[in-house]
Amino acid sequence: MIDQARNIKISLIKKRSKPNFIIWMLFSTFSVVFYFIHPIFCLNENQILYLFSAASQVIAAIYGLIITGYIFLRNELDRKAEKDETFEEIIQLLRANYFESIVNISTITILSILLCFLVILIETSNHFILINVLINISTATIITELILIVSFVIKILNPKSFEIASEELRKLTTKNKTNEKGSLENFLKNYNQIEQILDQYNTGLNYYGNIRRKKITQTKLANILYDEDKINLSLRNNLIELISFRNNLIHGTNLFVSKDDEELSEQTLNSLKAKVNVP
Repeated sequence: MIDQARNIKISLIKKRSKPNFIIWMLFSTFSVVFYFIHPIFCLNENQILYLFSAASQVIAAIYGLIITGYIFLRNELDRKAEKDETFEEIIQLLRANYFESIVNISTITILSILLCFLVILIETSNHFILINVLINISTATIITELILIVSFVIKILNPKSFEIASEELRKLTTKNKTNEKGSLENFLKNYNQIEQILDQYNTGLNYYGNIRRKKITQTKLANILYDEDKINLSLRNNLIELISFRNNLIHGTNLFVSKDDEELSEQTLNSLKAKVNVP
């Protein structure tokens, strides 16, 4: 289940990159076709050299600003995750999503600059059709890049980005099979007891004494218990799913808990009590 959830997260990110390629293809195709049907602008040599040399410089400058802002954003997300472990999984998804956007922007930036240089280089040749096709494709590529940059800026400035990411992750970890509403109070009560057991075990750690000063996350504690053969694989997976579901629940906008989620929390609590002896 854990591997399946990770695969779904990766697929969520990859699905967002497909429209970018489609947008570029549509712009390029439309631009070239429209040129052969009815060209709107006719540029002379000086205009072509000026526009595309300036465009490549502007694109490079904007890209540099985007990368600088992304570095600051990533550091801020890392600090937030260190302060509150409940944001860790949400921030992982956001970082992966933002990185995917940076990869797309970087790819289209390189392509845009190369096309601008290519237009400038062959502008003096006699291949008029090739030059005009490249001009239209280059223009479409630049427009696509501007769209990607604007969408990325809007994405990182969205005040509800954490809630949106939390809802996406919550859908991956919910056990809602019967669509029957459960008790949020009972779920949180069971989870709080699970958290207390994990915290007590963390306090009693001896082998990991060299890292006791630094708070160990609940997910890592579940993995430590599994590595020490105190719990089995099924219980570890249930613990990780519950931790993920609870974190996404409290940071999301939908507080719905299914009957299956409630029962899973109770079963996991009973299994953990039977497996782990804590003072």
